[in-house]
Amino acid sequence: MNVQKIDIYVDDHPIQSNYCESKGYMMVPALFFKHTNALVEYDGEKRSIELEKNDIKITFFKDQFVVLIEKDSQLKIETLKVSPIEINKVIFIPFQYVTQILKMTILECSTGGSIKLRTNNSVNSNETVFYKGQKNKKMAALTFDDGPDDIYTPQILDILKEKKVKATFFVVGQQVRWLPEVFKRILREGHEIGNHSWSHPNFIELTTSELKNEIKSTEAEIRSHTGKSTTLLRPPYGFITQSDIQIINELGYKIIMWSVDTLDWSGLTNEEIMSIVNRDLTEGAIILQHSFKNTTGRLDGTVKALPEIIDKLIREGYEIVTISKLLE
Repeated sequence: MNVQKIDIYVDDHPIQSNYCESKGYMMVPALFFKHTNALVEYDGEKRSIELEKNDIKITFFKDQFVVLIEKDSQLKIETLKVSPIEINKVIFIPFQYVTQILKMTILECSTGGSIKLRTNNSVNSNETVFYKGQKNKKMAALTFDDGPDDIYTPQILDILKEKKVKATFFVVGQQVRWLPEVFKRILREGHEIGNHSWSHPNFIELTTSELKNEIKSTEAEIRSHTGKSTTLLRPPYGFITQSDIQIINELGYKIIMWSVDTLDWSGLTNEEIMSIVNRDLTEGAIILQHSFKNTTGRLDGTVKALPEIIDKLIREGYEIVTISKLLE
């Protein structure tokens, strides 16, 4: 089966998706529909794929033509003209059939070109996604992702302690379990904690239950040390869909992105990092850096740049605060 790429504009937002053709029908990955605010679940035992949106639930079965549709407590059985198929461990389902059942509108469709899709969503869940604080407050927040680790996190903590600055650490659950003492030091020195998933997956590739498990497992680990929950979450890589936003909000979190991406994970020097900060710094900035040794020496630039960033912020009259303080 030949899998190709296509641009699908979901409420004018471009999403590049894989697709294939089966018996003349366009098939897309079931997880694509997360971008339309549909919840997607997979049951390995039943070999079923569930999509739920606007109180409508569609249940497909891999390699079968039977589909179940639940609406208003009524169950209807329909027969598909093309069955869901699995390609490289990805389940593909009929695109136009799903959009019709879930009451979405295809404004334009040209296979191999692009598609314009209206979801008819009534809720703007982006209100709980934050890229920065208020523009009229001269504040900035330092944030560090992926830790704790036992090489860079302690060095970062040393600098923050010396400069008497508080930061927000978005921690990975399994890292907290492996290095509880470093995590305890973060807490002891008064820094803020955010949830950054258990194993740092791409949220776009997760089903509803997988996403919830990543978040709840990390929350349980954090609570075991702090006795309380965090209300801040940053998705790994910043990748997220409309249904992810809905789920995360329902779990009680604000979603924290960033306005200054230092790209420190790529091994930039402190001079290169400072160039980005100088270019992108504005009032209410959320500055993204990392604190995990993914490659030896990769974050040396982070450690060298951090004192310079702090000195620059103070020199220019910024108050350096935690994310919670920034969003007040």
